[in-house]
Amino acid sequence: MPPDMRRLLVTLAALAAAPQAPHPPGVLITTRPRVPRQGSLVELRVTPPKHDDSVVAVSGELAGEPLHFEPAPRRGGRFRALGGVPLDAPDTIAVRLELHRATGVVDTELVPLPVSRRRAVVDRVTTAPRFAEEPDSAVTARIAVERELAHRVARGAHDIPRLWVKPFVRPRPRASRVTSPFGAQREVNGVLGARHAGVDISGPAGAPVRVANRGVVALVGDFFFGGISVYVYHGAGLVTAYHHLSSAAVAIGDTVERGEVIGRVGATGRVTGPHLHWGAQYGRLSVDPAGLLTLLAARPD
Repeated sequence: MPPDMRRLLVTLAALAAAPQAPHPPGVLITTRPRVPRQGSLVELRVTPPKHDDSVVAVSGELAGEPLHFEPAPRRGGRFRALGGVPLDAPDTIAVRLELHRATGVVDTELVPLPVSRRRAVVDRVTTAPRFAEEPDSAVTARIAVERELAHRVARGAHDIPRLWVKPFVRPRPRASRVTSPFGAQREVNGVLGARHAGVDISGPAGAPVRVANRGVVALVGDFFFGGISVYVYHGAGLVTAYHHLSSAAVAIGDTVERGEVIGRVGATGRVTGPHLHWGAQYGRLSVDPAGLLTLLAARPD
């Protein structure tokens, strides 16, 4: 049984055994898209019953990551949040919602969320042998340190309030082609590896890389696999990452504005040639960055 399914069954059993408030009548819970794909962003909307103004806040959790609901006064009391669907999610995952009322009562609801499968094309790449062979002890230790740095960024993503207002933009021009899609099954030097946790975008060495939206630089470094990389907090759980740069133009703690140049296309780290690997995360979950351009096409209202 897959680990995610076991976690879901444990969660369901625990909630069934615990005393819960009944589902508040008339509460509308919707998602966009209605059936998200594995490894995608999803928008959750909670609308209390008409003329019921006792719900003052909504909180929750999806796939082990907290949800950051914001009120939308112009939408009649609707609350909205983004969440991430794991790339290895089963066909149904659970959303835990908590409706906080002015009286202090908290109504808890466990909502099943259907998930569609993401087709995994095989992406065959050839790179320098040192990136495909078993690493020695020094490289292994380096990789472990670098992964912990990335994990710290993921853990800190929920501590930053939402910083963006305008729609997200592509870090390279529209004419730049995607050479490897999100979720592809990687075969490196003939050896099947992990699925691709980002999008590779073509570009000549030295071409500008622009940040997808307003944020704060969380991490800058030169990593074994990612090469020269920049991670940016956008708040409310969202992080974007830019790998294989030839140079970075920002430092940790810098505030960057949408479309600002943060580095240059390069061929550092494990690559087959110059390109940008663009990644997006919701907390620790890697999600398709294309969702930033569609699902977040406008500021929530």
